[in-house]
Amino acid sequence: MAITQAQRDLRAGRIGSSDATRVMAGDWLSLWREKTGRVEPENLDLVAAVQIGIATEHLHPRFVTHATGRACVAAPDTYRHAEHDWMVAHPDFLTGSVADGPLDIIVEAKFNSGFQSDADLARRYHWQVQHQLEVVGLDRALLSILRPTGHSLVTVERRPDDVERLVETLEAFWWHVVNDVEPSDPMPMDGPSYEAGRVFDMGRHNRFRALADRLVANRSAALEVKEAEAALKSLMPDDARIAFVATGQAGGLYLARDREGRLSLRYGAPPRRALADAQSWVPSADPNGVEFSLEAALTAGWGEGRAETFGQEGPKSWDA
Repeated sequence: MAITQAQRDLRAGRIGSSDATRVMAGDWLSLWREKTGRVEPENLDLVAAVQIGIATEHLHPRFVTHATGRACVAAPDTYRHAEHDWMVAHPDFLTGSVADGPLDIIVEAKFNSGFQSDADLARRYHWQVQHQLEVVGLDRALLSILRPTGHSLVTVERRPDDVERLVETLEAFWWHVVNDVEPSDPMPMDGPSYEAGRVFDMGRHNRFRALADRLVANRSAALEVKEAEAALKSLMPDDARIAFVATGQAGGLYLARDREGRLSLRYGAPPRRALADAQSWVPSADPNGVEFSLEAALTAGWGEGRAETFGQEGPKSWDA
């Protein structure tokens, strides 16, 4: 949330949530220089990502309320830690765990236009949110992520062990500020993973291992099949809805073009209704006509067709 000049002045001589992220990332020296007045903090007025985030902050309560059914309001003021006066936080918004209940959940608003996942962003802002939870004295936060393509929420619980680690690290940094002793940059402390799924080594699963061995052993043949499919799709006549060939093996194969222009490859004979309209292909009479090379076909992405078409039988009837 955008803060007032008075709030900015209050945070200047203390550790805010964004500062906590820098401390845990090992950015001690440059932050120490700012806190001791040796350098001015970076001017963010012309940093596009920061300004876009500020400009879109007012949208988050609407999205949070829509997703949770609970009111989401701007945080009233800057909070100070109950024991450490030099620790402050100004959350963006607050919401409740139940409708019409107390405002007991912090909402941290973020705009992201990149390709980072929700889990990546939760890890990136982990220390900032843990700092806010510790200062405000709450146990849960929501990371509200607004993207050009949509909105998502990630629940971030207070982690007591991480909070203890955070406070100890901040105390160590603040000692350098209070005593005007120049620090060195320590190793960064990464936040925990927020990935929902587990990671398994499947080496003891006999069936999984056998299928994996088969795929690895036949990988070159599989790549040849994909290259052949790409080449076939590049040769599909522009005005054709079906192109087929009888190979003498399982009835041959055919390509079909759907109403959106997508091509799929199917094994077997084409629908009988389509065969009634079949005509033999002849080379183009256009002297300037050229055929795609395999390299050109692969470069154009023809091989990125629908994987489920491999090995399927064709439909029993053609829906014109």
